[in-house]
Amino acid sequence: MSEGDHTVGLRERKRLAAMRRIQEVAFDLFEREGFGAVTIERIAAEAEVSPSSVYRYFKTKEQLVLWDEYDPVWIEQFFEEIKTRPPLESLRRAAEALIIGPLTTDEEYVRRRTKLIMEEPSIEAASALALYEAAELIGNTLSEALGREHGDLDVQLLSHALVGAVTGAIHHWYESGFATSLGSVLQRAMDALDRGFRIPE
Repeated sequence: MSEGDHTVGLRERKRLAAMRRIQEVAFDLFEREGFGAVTIERIAAEAEVSPSSVYRYFKTKEQLVLWDEYDPVWIEQFFEEIKTRPPLESLRRAAEALIIGPLTTDEEYVRRRTKLIMEEPSIEAASALALYEAAELIGNTLSEALGREHGDLDVQLLSHALVGAVTGAIHHWYESGFATSLGSVLQRAMDALDRGFRIPE
């Protein structure tokens, strides 16, 4: 690794650490006082940063909850896998990269984040938009990998089904009171995709 790459890597780690620290302060405040009662300025003061820093990192108060440092992990894995593997296998391998990695050691963080999303309407609405955008991004990648035109119906259906399966799994996880690990729920979602969503008798 060159000195320039090391510098960029160090800078990125510091940026992610700062964002995570601000986000954790925000989580504490939202859980204690309610999402609507907490301002960006209050979060900044508690995190000992300027409000402009919070806006620069997150843009909106909803994004303070929606930002997930693990998203690039599975997205990068998926985009790499789709070059040589079928879509469903690519998604499974990308999900497993999370299941055997960050989610195993940081599930409490994911539970807190999920609970805030599910219980605050404005965050849930912003999350729905983000999921739609994720499905479109996956669709574009699939189109390129499969040699299909942009907007191909089969690709659109598949990309939104993939995102929908993961979303449904997380909703189930929340509604069950986090009774089992997120990893096991995601594995079940991948199994459902494999069998074409047919419900076992």
